[in-house]
Amino acid sequence: MPIMNWDASLDVGVESMNDEHKQILDLMNAIHDRAATGETGASMIALVDALARVTIEHFRDEEAYMASVNFAGLASHKLIHADLLKKFSDHADTIRANEGEVPPGFLMFLKLWLTAHIKGIDMKYSPTMPLKMAG
Repeated sequence: MPIMNWDASLDVGVESMNDEHKQILDLMNAIHDRAATGETGASMIALVDALARVTIEHFRDEEAYMASVNFAGLASHKLIHADLLKKFSDHADTIRANEGEVPPGFLMFLKLWLTAHIKGIDMKYSPTMPLKMAG
Protein backbone atom coordinates (compact mmCIF):
# COMPACT_ATOMS: atom_id res chain seq x y z
CA MET A 1 0.00 0.00 0.00
CA PRO A 2 1.55 3.34 -1.00
CA ILE A 3 2.37 6.03 1.50
CA MET A 4 0.41 8.45 -0.66
CA ASN A 5 -1.25 8.53 -4.07
CA TRP A 6 -1.04 11.34 -6.59
CA ASP A 7 -4.28 13.28 -6.92
CA ALA A 8 -5.49 16.68 -8.13
CA SER A 9 -4.80 18.28 -4.75
CA LEU A 10 -1.07 17.94 -5.49
CA ASP A 11 -1.29 19.63 -8.91
CA VAL A 12 0.70 22.89 -8.74
CA GLY A 13 -0.26 23.91 -12.26
CA VAL A 14 3.28 23.57 -13.63
CA GLU A 15 3.63 20.33 -15.58
CA SER A 16 7.39 19.95 -15.12
CA MET A 17 7.07 20.42 -11.35
CA ASN A 18 4.14 17.99 -11.23
CA ASP A 19 6.23 15.42 -13.11
CA GLU A 20 9.08 15.81 -10.64
CA HIS A 21 6.71 15.64 -7.67
CA LYS A 22 5.32 12.39 -9.11
CA GLN A 23 8.84 10.98 -9.39
CA ILE A 24 9.51 11.89 -5.75
CA LEU A 25 6.21 10.30 -4.74
CA ASP A 26 7.05 7.12 -6.66
CA LEU A 27 10.37 6.79 -4.82
CA MET A 28 8.73 7.50 -1.47
CA ASN A 29 6.14 4.82 -2.19
CA ALA A 30 8.86 2.35 -3.18
CA ILE A 31 10.70 2.99 0.09
CA HIS A 32 7.47 2.68 2.06
CA ASP A 33 6.39 -0.54 0.35
CA ARG A 34 9.78 -2.21 0.70
CA ALA A 35 10.13 -1.12 4.33
CA ALA A 36 6.72 -2.66 5.00
CA THR A 37 8.07 -6.02 3.83
CA GLY A 38 11.09 -5.67 6.09
CA GLU A 39 13.58 -5.04 3.32
CA THR A 40 16.88 -3.54 4.44
CA GLY A 41 20.44 -3.43 3.15
CA ALA A 42 22.05 -2.00 0.06
CA SER A 43 18.87 -1.97 -2.02
CA MET A 44 17.07 0.19 0.53
CA ILE A 45 20.04 2.51 0.88
CA ALA A 46 20.11 2.82 -2.92
CA LEU A 47 16.44 3.87 -2.93
CA VAL A 48 17.03 6.46 -0.21
CA ASP A 49 20.04 7.77 -2.15
CA ALA A 50 17.97 7.92 -5.34
CA LEU A 51 15.30 9.90 -3.50
CA ALA A 52 17.98 12.29 -2.26
CA ARG A 53 19.34 12.83 -5.79
CA VAL A 54 15.90 13.38 -7.31
CA THR A 55 14.92 15.74 -4.50
CA ILE A 56 18.07 17.85 -4.82
CA GLU A 57 17.53 18.10 -8.59
CA HIS A 58 13.87 18.96 -8.06
CA PHE A 59 14.61 21.70 -5.55
CA ARG A 60 17.16 23.18 -7.97
CA ASP A 61 14.64 23.05 -10.84
CA GLU A 62 11.84 24.44 -8.68
CA GLU A 63 13.99 27.35 -7.51
CA ALA A 64 14.98 28.09 -11.13
CA TYR A 65 11.30 28.06 -12.13
CA MET A 66 10.40 30.42 -9.28
CA ALA A 67 13.20 32.77 -10.30
CA SER A 68 11.97 32.70 -13.92
CA VAL A 69 8.50 33.88 -12.87
CA ASN A 70 9.86 36.39 -10.34
CA PHE A 71 8.18 34.57 -7.44
CA ALA A 72 8.36 36.89 -4.43
CA GLY A 73 8.74 34.02 -1.95
CA LEU A 74 11.86 32.50 -3.52
CA ALA A 75 14.25 33.39 -0.69
CA SER A 76 12.05 31.85 2.00
CA HIS A 77 11.33 28.84 -0.21
CA LYS A 78 15.08 28.23 -0.57
CA LEU A 79 15.41 28.26 3.22
CA ILE A 80 12.60 25.72 3.52
CA HIS A 81 14.32 23.51 0.93
CA ALA A 82 17.61 23.72 2.84
CA ASP A 83 15.85 22.73 6.06
CA LEU A 84 14.11 19.79 4.38
CA LEU A 85 17.38 18.60 2.86
CA LYS A 86 19.10 18.78 6.27
CA LYS A 87 16.33 16.74 7.90
CA PHE A 88 16.35 14.27 5.01
CA SER A 89 20.13 13.95 5.26
CA ASP A 90 19.93 13.23 8.98
CA HIS A 91 17.37 10.48 8.35
CA ALA A 92 19.44 9.06 5.47
CA ASP A 93 22.55 8.97 7.66
CA THR A 94 20.61 6.99 10.27
CA ILE A 95 19.33 4.57 7.63
CA ARG A 96 22.86 4.03 6.29
CA ALA A 97 24.23 3.53 9.82
CA ASN A 98 21.51 0.93 10.46
CA GLU A 99 22.30 -0.99 7.27
CA GLY A 100 19.22 0.12 5.36
CA GLU A 101 16.66 -0.30 8.11
CA VAL A 102 14.02 2.39 7.64
CA PRO A 103 12.53 3.66 10.90
CA PRO A 104 8.83 4.62 11.02
CA GLY A 105 9.83 8.21 11.76
CA PHE A 106 11.39 8.51 8.32
CA LEU A 107 8.19 7.35 6.65
CA MET A 108 6.17 9.86 8.70
CA PHE A 109 8.65 12.58 7.73
CA LEU A 110 8.21 11.71 4.03
CA LYS A 111 4.43 11.85 4.17
CA LEU A 112 4.33 15.09 6.13
CA TRP A 113 6.96 16.60 3.85
CA LEU A 114 5.07 15.75 0.70
CA THR A 115 1.69 16.79 2.04
CA ALA A 116 2.71 20.01 3.76
CA HIS A 117 5.29 21.11 1.24
CA ILE A 118 3.40 20.53 -1.99
CA LYS A 119 -0.13 21.28 -0.77
CA GLY A 120 0.97 24.27 1.27
CA ILE A 121 4.29 25.80 0.31
CA ASP A 122 4.52 24.85 -3.39
CA MET A 123 0.96 25.97 -4.13
CA LYS A 124 2.11 29.53 -3.47
CA TYR A 125 4.00 29.60 -6.78
CA SER A 126 1.21 27.88 -8.68
CA PRO A 127 -0.09 29.98 -11.57
CA THR A 128 -3.52 28.42 -10.90
CA MET A 129 -3.57 29.37 -7.20
CA PRO A 130 -5.98 32.33 -7.67
CA LEU A 131 -8.38 29.96 -9.45
CA LYS A 132 -8.10 27.35 -6.67
CA MET A 133 -8.72 30.02 -4.01
CA ALA A 134 -11.80 31.29 -5.88
CA GLY A 135 -13.14 27.78 -6.55
